[in-house]
Amino acid sequence: MKIPKSSTLLNMKSNKYIFWMKQPLYLILFLFEFTSLFAQGPAIDSTLIKRPILPEFPPRVVTYRQIELIAGRNNGPFHARMQSIDKLNAENLNNLPARSIADALSFSAGVDVRQRGLSGTQADIGIRGGNFEQSLIVVNGFKMTDPQTGHHAANLPIPLIAVSEIQVFKSPTVLQFGQSALTGAVHIGAYAQDAFEVKTSAYGGSFNSIGAQAMVRMKIKKYQQMLAVARDQSDGHWYNSDFKNHQLFYTGSHPLGVNQRHRLTYTAAYTDRNFGANGFYSNKFPDQWERTTMAMAGVKHNYGWTAQKDDRYTMYQFRQQAMLRSHADEFRLKRFDPTFYTNTHVSNVLSYEAQLAVSRYRQQFLFGLEQRLEQLTSSNLGYRERHYQSAFVQAQGSINAMNYAAGLMVFAYNLENPQLMPSLQLGRALSDQHYVFANYSRGNRVPSWTEMYYTDPANVGNPNLLPEFSHAAELGWRLNQNAYNSKFQGNAALFYRQHTNMIDWVRDVSAISPNPNPWMPVNIANVSFTGLETSLQFNVKKSGTWGPNKLNLNYTYITASHNFTSAQESRYAITSMRHQLNGKALFDLSEKVQLNLTYRLVQRIEQDLYQVLDAKILIPINAHWTVFAEGNNLSNTQYIEAGFVEMPGRWFKLGVSFGQKADENPRPYQF
Repeated sequence: MKIPKSSTLLNMKSNKYIFWMKQPLYLILFLFEFTSLFAQGPAIDSTLIKRPILPEFPPRVVTYRQIELIAGRNNGPFHARMQSIDKLNAENLNNLPARSIADALSFSAGVDVRQRGLSGTQADIGIRGGNFEQSLIVVNGFKMTDPQTGHHAANLPIPLIAVSEIQVFKSPTVLQFGQSALTGAVHIGAYAQDAFEVKTSAYGGSFNSIGAQAMVRMKIKKYQQMLAVARDQSDGHWYNSDFKNHQLFYTGSHPLGVNQRHRLTYTAAYTDRNFGANGFYSNKFPDQWERTTMAMAGVKHNYGWTAQKDDRYTMYQFRQQAMLRSHADEFRLKRFDPTFYTNTHVSNVLSYEAQLAVSRYRQQFLFGLEQRLEQLTSSNLGYRERHYQSAFVQAQGSINAMNYAAGLMVFAYNLENPQLMPSLQLGRALSDQHYVFANYSRGNRVPSWTEMYYTDPANVGNPNLLPEFSHAAELGWRLNQNAYNSKFQGNAALFYRQHTNMIDWVRDVSAISPNPNPWMPVNIANVSFTGLETSLQFNVKKSGTWGPNKLNLNYTYITASHNFTSAQESRYAITSMRHQLNGKALFDLSEKVQLNLTYRLVQRIEQDLYQVLDAKILIPINAHWTVFAEGNNLSNTQYIEAGFVEMPGRWFKLGVSFGQKADENPRPYQF
């Protein structure tokens, strides 16, 4: 595979550039016009039908939830059963002592969240031993992959108050998202709804931390709307760690046409983060500073219809989506002296996806394609441009008692060296309580431009990097047991993942402190990860006014095999997570007052073990107002998660929240 060559800004105006920019837009317009020709047909009923398998559809019953979009593609409920997926809903998120999505993910089994400071100002998210470059972040079905660096993937514009659900996929997700999710993916859903809902929250706390967020959902005639805003700021917990974060998020949805077989969904978002970056990337320059902004806009078009032959009904669903994402980054080694060393980067991503799902009885077939254009203009990296193409076919369904999902994706990078990415998932219910599953998938990732071309006094890029690949397998068991007045759930999974040409930053060991040798990314021949993940959840349905409400415990063990020598330091590969123990306990202190305790024990390879205890108490004042207090790192642990940033010791927050909802059971359109 050839490495993309640098271009000039003049290339941006070339016919090739104009061609690649226009093709998705032309295709969208054509498909909109084409699908509008289907004037009549059975109307789409938005009634939710909860069934574990795809049924034989009766006349005139076609729903958006029967072929459920789990994250990016039209994947049915089989996928949620044949692999390890953690799910957090809005209620779970509200109870956690968390201010950001990164905070919330740190309590998920197998997810390694490495934050640099407070409130998710910058966070790296890895899954089952993978690093932040190998994990995909998806928002409402749109991929947040940043071609400059994976450090920016978690610069999310969604206030936590607006999140409807978070799904964590813990294996390469060819069937769900295509390429780039080498180790797994995180899908964040924030949806408009039929019912009116408003929520606000404000807090103040240690280190002069203050913040506020608000969200409103409403339906105006046939138009569903959701708007959310947030602001957080703090002086920081140590020298040059202050920050100001802003988030703005909007999504809307509405049907088209008389029979409402068409639906459009819009998403637009913006975030601005300004922060002192002491120790973020190097310990040589304590006055580092950075500002990042990200704006994105995406549109989806869904069209569904049914066809009848004899007494059999076939459901068709066509979906297409386009997204434009722009990210800007300014970085200084000396905050108040931009002339000393300053980098500026602006990256743009234009993507288009289309797919057709055909469902009949207990089987579903999908066909799709994706086209993605990435560009970068940088003072350090120069002008870069590349494009991806992929096409896939997959089948899923149920044969007797066996659920299955199988797919094959063809992926090309700059129209060169196409690669085949197979995936297979199997699952079977042994009883009403026991379910077993197994899956295999191949993943891939092309190097970021920072890995290839970045240069500063502490880091040197490598333009000769090759793409990395992975083979991953998982064997799992799931228990869902109802007994007496309680509900018990258990999960266990064994997993194995082998990387070929894995990319990691390394440097030679030095007796001098700090180490004067620069970091450089290289392709490591082979690195493998083997692990065990378990989780237990106990929901107590009690009659009293005091005692435990929910108890959750999960443990992950990972071992890594690599070919590093004692003369080399690794930034990511041999600093991956080895032991992780998470515990959550929700207590009812009275009829209304709740206490949520969370505990984290983490040990990474060749790093010291640390333990962190957090707590959040919720005191309702009335049906709408609630006072809350949070204590973070009550154990006052000294630890580092990423870079050279010492995380804060014991700190506190006190706040108030307001919520009002017109309908307790709204119906989201989750496309």
